[in-house]
Amino acid sequence: MEHKREDQKKLHTINSTIVMICTLLSRLLGIVKARVIAVHFGLTGIADVINFTFNIPNNFRKLFAEGALSNAYVPVFSLCIAQDDDQRTASRALLARMQGFQLLVFVPLILATWIFREHIVVFLSDFRDPDMIRLSSGLLVYFMIFLLTISFSAVYQGVLQCHGSFLVASAAPLAFSISVIGSIILLSESIGAYSMAVGTVLGGTLQCLITALHMRKFGYSLGVSFAFRDKRFKQVLSAWLPVTVGSILLMAGQQVAYYFASTLETGSVTAFSNAIIFWQTPYGIFFTAIATVYFPSMVAAAAKNDQFTELGSLSSQALSHVTSLLLPAAITLAFLREETVAAVLQKGLFGPEDTLRTAHVLLWYVIGMVPVAWFGILQRIYYAMFRFKRLVVVVVLIVAVDVIATWLLIRQGLDARALSIANTIAYATGCIVVFLMAPRPLMRRLRQSLIHIIRIMAANIPLVVLGLAYDRFAPDWAHNGGTALNLLILAGLYAVAVAITIAIYRIARIEWIGVLKKSRH
Repeated sequence: MEHKREDQKKLHTINSTIVMICTLLSRLLGIVKARVIAVHFGLTGIADVINFTFNIPNNFRKLFAEGALSNAYVPVFSLCIAQDDDQRTASRALLARMQGFQLLVFVPLILATWIFREHIVVFLSDFRDPDMIRLSSGLLVYFMIFLLTISFSAVYQGVLQCHGSFLVASAAPLAFSISVIGSIILLSESIGAYSMAVGTVLGGTLQCLITALHMRKFGYSLGVSFAFRDKRFKQVLSAWLPVTVGSILLMAGQQVAYYFASTLETGSVTAFSNAIIFWQTPYGIFFTAIATVYFPSMVAAAAKNDQFTELGSLSSQALSHVTSLLLPAAITLAFLREETVAAVLQKGLFGPEDTLRTAHVLLWYVIGMVPVAWFGILQRIYYAMFRFKRLVVVVVLIVAVDVIATWLLIRQGLDARALSIANTIAYATGCIVVFLMAPRPLMRRLRQSLIHIIRIMAANIPLVVLGLAYDRFAPDWAHNGGTALNLLILAGLYAVAVAITIAIYRIARIEWIGVLKKSRH
């Protein structure tokens, strides 16, 4: 029995590492994709149309792909596997119903998009140029087809994860980014913005096929069922609906942010979109790894009647770990924001002025990186306790604060920076409210993490001092943009920052990559 537990711990560590590595590669390819778009389209109206239009189906992914539906589906499917017979009768039936549900949602949605495509673009954007509206409406139909393929792929990835096949499930999304990058490079001169459409549809299809073919090795088929009265399917929907409400609200809030960006000077949408990509790279890598490991334990702990002792302890650890990883990442990115944008994106039509605008928007996203992660951990605590309604109220507050703050800042004459400043204010407010709403016994447990977080902040002071010195005395080495030498210098600076952080954390006895250490003990 002891050997079995040790084997499970080793497997847990391996799977955590696989998820982190694949997420890292995915984020890096996302940056490469942004660079390719920047090089070939710059901060022009066409780039704005591409980024704005792609954001519409990308938001729906939060509901049907790697978001709410997947989070509701995986626990129920895991239970099916545990209770199933040798023929996987229950799990195969649930998968067939999920595929039928996806078709029932997306086929009418794609048809409606095709019929009302121009009306949708006019309603969601402030584009006045008829050519921009036509281009956006033309791209939208292709991007919605991508949403269909990526949503099926998300279900298949959930199946693979339930069977412990993390490598294919985590690596399959890389096919999408590679396809988009290759399509733009090869086809942008001949078909312009539609090269993005070709790459998107092809990449989504490849990702879907890779996961589907591997899933068949576990005995599953691509059958479809519309018999939705099944008990387990109802369990998926009942878990999905509360989470969906919050996701829809956040999706609407981001869409409003893109609308505000479209009302600003040309290039604001792309500067806003590129800033999010850079912000999501460290956030996605570290927060995803921590949330993936801690959330199942939180759910199990919440079911125990121990006055939140275990849940509070796990939550405090998660908050400390996410701070220890993201705070030095945020500090480093804040001081190297202009150099990072220049080295990665500044080439071709993407010039120094575009670098500066993107870096200005990025700064405030970086400042809000840790509060957003805190909210993500606190959100999962409430999910573990099945207190969905309270979270919906908080999400309403976050969206309202975000929209109102953005509107007020833009009225004061601020540019696209208003979007990132408002986002940081909104999530900081959400963190405070969620913390104050916690049951008192849990709140007392969560306060324990404040001591660790203060220690982590103190340990990062030397990194801040070094960043200020760099900002004051370092030469402007990145002015000529995305050269191989500049990318090498940038990688070296980040490596130095990592080395300094590890050294300081060892001296201060603060855990580094704590999520993997947790898996080993």
